[in-house]
This record gives sequence, structure tokens and C-alpha cells, in this order.
Amino acid sequence: RDAAAAEARDAGDDAAAYVEEVAGRARWAADRARALATDASARPVPARPIPRVHCSRLSLATFRREYVARKEPVVICGLGPHLTEDGERGDGLGWLTRHGANKKVAVTRDNAHVNSTLACADTEILNLGEHLARVLPLDAPNLPEDAKGFGSRDGDGTYLYDCAMPLKLPSLLNAVRVPRYFAHDFLQRTRDVHAFTASWPSLFVAAPHTKSSLHVDQWRGNFWMAMVRGTKRWTLFHDEDVPYLSPDYGRGTLDPAFPRMHVMDAAHASWRRRDANDAAAAANDDDDECGGNAAQGGTKETRDVCDSHPLLPYARRWDVDLGPGEVLFVPGGFPHVVHNLDVTCSFAGNFVDESNLDASLRDMKLLGAKYGSQMMRTHDAIDEVWFDPEDEVMVEECLEPRRLVVRYEDYLGGRAGRWGASDWDGIPDEE
Repeated sequence: RDAAAAEARDAGDDAAAYVEEVAGRARWAADRARALATDASARPVPARPIPRVHCSRLSLATFRREYVARKEPVVICGLGPHLTEDGERGDGLGWLTRHGANKKVAVTRDNAHVNSTLACADTEILNLGEHLARVLPLDAPNLPEDAKGFGSRDGDGTYLYDCAMPLKLPSLLNAVRVPRYFAHDFLQRTRDVHAFTASWPSLFVAAPHTKSSLHVDQWRGNFWMAMVRGTKRWTLFHDEDVPYLSPDYGRGTLDPAFPRMHVMDAAHASWRRRDANDAAAAANDDDDECGGNAAQGGTKETRDVCDSHPLLPYARRWDVDLGPGEVLFVPGGFPHVVHNLDVTCSFAGNFVDESNLDASLRDMKLLGAKYGSQMMRTHDAIDEVWFDPEDEVMVEECLEPRRLVVRYEDYLGGRAGRWGASDWDGIPDEE
């Protein structure tokens, strides 16, 4: 914190505000962690499953009120047959091959996408069809991570990660449908074009057992992901509980780095096993000392805190395996990590609405001051628009699933976000 404060004094006026904010967030995290560590009444919080709701029972208005506004993650089911032009056969990825097989993409090797800096040596430029030809056979069979031979097959550890379709694979845009739950995105409703006008949806195609790092999306953007093929194991944490995840602000960014999630989970699993063994040994000792009657003497104390990442169990946590045809909503600012359990294909996006507008604008302004005019222009493009709550179209009716997806051309510019219940201009039945 002292180093950050000194850097802020030496920085220019614009950059100083950014550095001071980083130092302030580091102080906040340290204070929260210290307060929890000295709170004798604190108790670990059990992980919760993310609820699943069928789209036919979830209106657009209810989604915004009950989940987005309240920062509650949710899995929306029932949209699978409508996410691509291939309908029920979307998981076969024919649509991806037809429209993108000969397009060049940057694929990372050996989970290199989790690194804060990505070297050219970690990336391979190849046709999307070549990437598919390498990863699809890895499901037959899908080897466990600890299996002999895992990691040595062609395609193991490769990941097409967060590839912006509008900018890099525009030929795919007519083949996918954006869930209408996110069509009200404020980023699409600006007068001026900005850095994120054409960033989403983005494409992910991953080999089995590739993972993301535990991270927070930039400028506290809300996030959604539509699964087309395979299963991703997601873990989310509440944004207010970042201090309990061993955050590291040393890299000087608004959002901290975190330890690897599997390392933290493994440390606590190992501790629980040791603790259980110690408790069993203590019980046996008491049996011996009390003539076989443990009730007479009680048990010895065991360790009650893991010595590695001790605050992790106190963070509010959600776990879910997101399968084909399901759509996940992640509230802005929530740290999250993903493990691809098999070959996966999905597309996703960030969005801004009334739930995170102020926080997003604040971070965009700081990022613009630190990194330059492009981010500042994005901030200004959004900030100049008055998003009047009275003007928002809140569709209260529950709609049939096929009316809950929109073409990219209707998502772009926010057109579909202004539709009412009967204004749907969707894909004709013959398509």
C-alpha cells in the first residue's frame, strides 16, 4: 500500500487517480480480511448450487428484477434448440464448420490463456476447422487429468478463448442467436461507436480439462454464456467477498490477481482429511484412556483453521456444471473460474444495464485515465446517454422459447431491447 501511495504521488494527475483507487481497494480488502479473522462469531459458508429456471417460466422483466438487480446468478434452461441455426443439432457444430472452418483464429497452448501476459510462443494461428479436427477426437475417450497419456495427445491443452465474432469471425453471426434476456444491453444503445460495440458475442472452443484463472471481468461487466456443446464447471464468488480469496493487488490493476482455484481447493481438501484423521485419532486415544467409553472424557481439540488461504470457506460461493443448451448469468464483479470437463463450445458476452451502470462508468473512467483515449471514449459514449428507467421496456409476459432469442442484427444497436411482448421479429419458422 505504501508503494502504491508513493507511485500515485509520482504519477501524472490522470494516472494518480487510478493508482490511488488500486491502493484503496487493497486497503479495503486487507481491512475486511482482518475484521473477519478477528470475528469469533464468523462461520464458514457452505457452497450453494446455482438455481436453474426454465425460460418458459422466466419473463424478461422477472430476470432483470429478481436476478440481475439482486446480483443473483442463475442458469436459464430450455433455449438450447434455438441458440444456433442448426436447432436441436447445434451441438454437432455443423454451423461452426460451415461458416468458420476456413477462418484463421489464435489458439493458446497448455492453458496459456490464464497468464497475465501472453507470449507469441504460447499461441498458434490456424484455421478454425483445424482446431476442431484436433479437439473433437479428445472426447473419445475423454481422459482424466491424471490418466497416463493425458497432455501428450495432439490438441490437449488448446483453447480458442474469448474470440470476438463481430471483429474476427463475422461469418458466424448469422448462425447464432443471442438470448433476448441480454438484448437490453446499454453498450449497444449509444450514439457513438466505442471499443465494445462489436466485442460480443465471443466464441470459446476448448479441449478437455482446460481451465480459466480465477478472475473478475473488467469494469464490473455483467456476463452471460450460452453452452452449445459439452460441460463447463463454474465456480462463482460474491463480489463483496473478494477479500477472503487471498487477492493480490501487487500488479497494480483495479481487479486483483488470485491464487489458482484448484490449488486453494486442494489445500482445504487436504486439511479436511488431516483434520478428520486427527479427530479419529483423538477419539481412539480417549477410548483407550477411558476404558473404551469416549463419552466419559470427550475428544481432544483438532485444528479449526486451514493454514493455507484460511478465509476461503467464508466467501459466498456458487458451483454449477453448465451443460449443453443452458445459459448462465454471472453478476458484474463476481470472481469466477471455469473448468472444461470435456470438449466444449460456447459463446458469451458482457453487458451493462441499470444494475452496474454507475460502477462500470467509474471503472471505465479510471481505465481511460490510465490507459488512454479509447477507453475514455467508451466511457463518454455511454455516459452521454440518459438511460431513463421510464423508457425501459419490461416484458412481464412469459414467452415461448423461440421468442427468447434474437438475431445478431437485432441485438446490434439495441433494437431487440426495445421490443414488447408482441413485437418479436424473430427467425421465421422455415429458417
